[in-house]
Amino acid sequence: MRKFVPGVLVAFASILALNATATAADMPVKAPYAPVPYAPAPYSWTGFYVGGNVGYGWAHWSATATVGGASASGGEDLNGILGGAQVGYNWQLPSNLVLGIEGDIQATGQSHSRTVSIGGVTLTEKDKITYFATVRGRLGYAMGEFMPYVTGGWGYGELKNSVTVPAGTFSTSNTHSAWVVGGGIEGAIWQRWSWKIEYLYLNTGSFTNNYGGGISLTNKVTDNIVRVGLNYHF
Repeated sequence: MRKFVPGVLVAFASILALNATATAADMPVKAPYAPVPYAPAPYSWTGFYVGGNVGYGWAHWSATATVGGASASGGEDLNGILGGAQVGYNWQLPSNLVLGIEGDIQATGQSHSRTVSIGGVTLTEKDKITYFATVRGRLGYAMGEFMPYVTGGWGYGELKNSVTVPAGTFSTSNTHSAWVVGGGIEGAIWQRWSWKIEYLYLNTGSFTNNYGGGISLTNKVTDNIVRVGLNYHF
């Protein structure tokens, strides 16, 4: 009897151990924690912006002078550095099209001068585009942090002419509107800044200045502009 009791206890302990092992094996195993990867929000071009730019312009001024019924035509190139500021607003649509409006104003160094001698008198003439401004629509396509675009609208500028003779300097100026078309590409840098490279073509069409006494001057100015700029987005 004493030998039987320990044997029963050993067998009972073995059964309990096997049952505990089986129960542990049946418990679900918790999967290791996997962090969700961070996905940054896609870049949006919507919003106001302001900025500055610098570039170069290649203009051509053609004119036809009429005096007493007789006419003579000529032209000259007015090239030079220009720079200014721009402000605008973009709307990015779900289709990634970007609609925008932009205005800018530029001071220019586009000019041409020549010195001639008439009847023994030395005469120096200088023609200059002093400034111009534009208001344009923009249509772009958002490609993430890059946006190619086309642009077009209305411009306005001042054309100045001066003549220097021994008696002094005499000058006149004309302001005139122009139509404007162009295109470019803009790219995001840092968080709120973007750069741009842009081409614009301005054309005043023909306009006439009448000076009385049968004297008139018919002008036309075209300008090809390449510029780079930097914008801050709000």
